[in-house]
Amino acid sequence: MSTRGVALLTALIVVAIATAIATAIFFDTGVLLRRSEGGAARDRTMLLAGAAEATAARILREDLDTGAAPIHAAQRWASMLGPVEIEHAGLVTGQLVDLQGRFNLNSLRDRNGQIDPIALALLERMLVILEIEPAWAPKIADWIDADDIPTSGGAEDDVYTALTPGYRPPNRPLTSISELMLLPDFDLARYSRLAPHVTALPRDAGINLCAATAVLLDALSNETQWVGAETSLARNRERECFPRRDVFRAQFRDTSEFARLDQSVGLGERSAYFQLRTVAVIGTTSFSLYSLLRYENAPPAQPGVRVLWRHTAE
Repeated sequence: MSTRGVALLTALIVVAIATAIATAIFFDTGVLLRRSEGGAARDRTMLLAGAAEATAARILREDLDTGAAPIHAAQRWASMLGPVEIEHAGLVTGQLVDLQGRFNLNSLRDRNGQIDPIALALLERMLVILEIEPAWAPKIADWIDADDIPTSGGAEDDVYTALTPGYRPPNRPLTSISELMLLPDFDLARYSRLAPHVTALPRDAGINLCAATAVLLDALSNETQWVGAETSLARNRERECFPRRDVFRAQFRDTSEFARLDQSVGLGERSAYFQLRTVAVIGTTSFSLYSLLRYENAPPAQPGVRVLWRHTAE
């Protein structure tokens, strides 16, 4: 090869290397810019969500600081917050949900850490209404009870450690209903049907009859009345609490049955736990933030609302 050919080949190699380096730098810079923009968008999202939380907390304090008056969806807290467009920040909306209108899965565990048979029977009735096998109820109860002895139809260490990979049930109260997906063969279809009717709260968080879902109301009374008639139930709740505790108790031929349910899962007309879903749109990206809010009113402290946890989704 001539000297001129070697020089040309060398020049081509240098150009190729320079092009590769430039491309790598350009790609890395683009990635860094996108990461930076994404981080800035997330920061703005958290600020917007914080504003939504503050607004929701103020409304909750005003609506809940009413002594023993019922808490129901005709009050201001149940109205959608926004949408509000904030200049140079984004668009934000928020919606509060009364979590005490759902069955608290942690009520399956009594104060001694053992399975509560009344709460277990209630969950079984809910599963039947939702066309989910009631055999899942004891498995859910065994997941959270304090011992490692399986109840009838339940499952404990011997079942979970035999899986691949193996793991152990926590034997403690749920922190999220998503833990149900850890039960073997409890698939997304079952979870999707059950999730709107259950929650995971401290055991002393009872059921607010004013907000209870149609499935939960029918399971409590063990009668078919509201499932399939959700529009009628919503109409009854347009202006006030429905059903009132005394009216609901009158449905029971055996008043002692109502008393046992009340002692087991708590039946009332007020709530303290709410979920706020905030949706923030930054540019073309939408973020969702879920916040668990608790209304607290324990004298001598002033009434207030505390954020217990947050998690985000994109």
